[in-house]
Amino acid sequence: MTDYDRVLGCLYGMASGDALGVPSSFMTQEYIQKTWGWIDTFYPPEKGHIFHDGLKAGEYTDDTEQALALMNSFLRNKKVVPLDVVKEILAWADRVKDKYASPLGPSTERALKAIRDGADITVSGKYGNTNGSAMRISPVGIIHGLRGSSCEEMIRDVYATCMPTHNTTVCVSSAAAIAWGVALCIRGEQNIGDIVAETMRAADLASHLGYSVVSPSISKRIGLVYELVQRYGDDPKKAMAELYDYFGGGDLAADSIPVSIGLFALGKGDVKTVNEYCVNFGGDCDTNAAMAGAMAGAYSGVERVPAAWRETIRSVNHIALEDYANRLLDHLIPEWEVAPPAGADRGI
Repeated sequence: MTDYDRVLGCLYGMASGDALGVPSSFMTQEYIQKTWGWIDTFYPPEKGHIFHDGLKAGEYTDDTEQALALMNSFLRNKKVVPLDVVKEILAWADRVKDKYASPLGPSTERALKAIRDGADITVSGKYGNTNGSAMRISPVGIIHGLRGSSCEEMIRDVYATCMPTHNTTVCVSSAAAIAWGVALCIRGEQNIGDIVAETMRAADLASHLGYSVVSPSISKRIGLVYELVQRYGDDPKKAMAELYDYFGGGDLAADSIPVSIGLFALGKGDVKTVNEYCVNFGGDCDTNAAMAGAMAGAYSGVERVPAAWRETIRSVNHIALEDYANRLLDHLIPEWEVAPPAGADRGI
């Protein structure tokens, strides 16, 4: 499998998971089963959906949109420039503010409001505790997977990307776990247990970065989730029920990121299976599927993303993810400049 197959698989895995999860987001497992049976194709949100009312079947949300915003900034600057990342996200937020019910997550919305009011971007994200930093981080994982970077080197860019909106230990730790998982899948790592263990290591390495907020250990929660997956993995629906009872899978980083990595493991890295598990799981379905789908798409490649899913993403969202994959490979990786260590001047 080529680098292109894995990069494009990552992007389509993320976007298709995001769009598949639009109707089921913040619904319970019971409600999802009663309403749709098993989601394996695209549906519009129900009228009055708290977040996604106004979207069409197959449209993706802020998870994919903000990852694209990061890539736009990265392709322009060939490095992470936090202020430019903010400008891209603000431009997107202004563009979609009347498109659907609630395009912004709580931590991002709070930080962007503070920035618009004049807050310094080194402190604007000091209260973040939700999954917005991890949902959009896959481009950083792609870059460092292709570069062959160490985890420590990658985390420098993870932190620079998180800083404006999610500058807290739990959010940086969460984003590092997902980014490193993506990076390893891009490199072709096939041992699921090793990938999970490495996401735990990344979470630990990044757990000192950012402002301290009350939160459990991301690493230990990933470990607990994986224990449950191993215990009930022969019965996926039982495993999903157990994981839901323990974690719920809502938008708090400490719930969402471990669940996403657990469902990646439960689906054995197969992007179709993983995304279906995520969007039928309940909780923050679209975001969980965007993160797990990015890992799984990189793991299993673009051909494992159903052709019908890819075509829907292209046609409904008017997007050519192939163009992003080519530009990342041809123009970004050779010129990429890694952020300085935390605390050094980043040219923000």
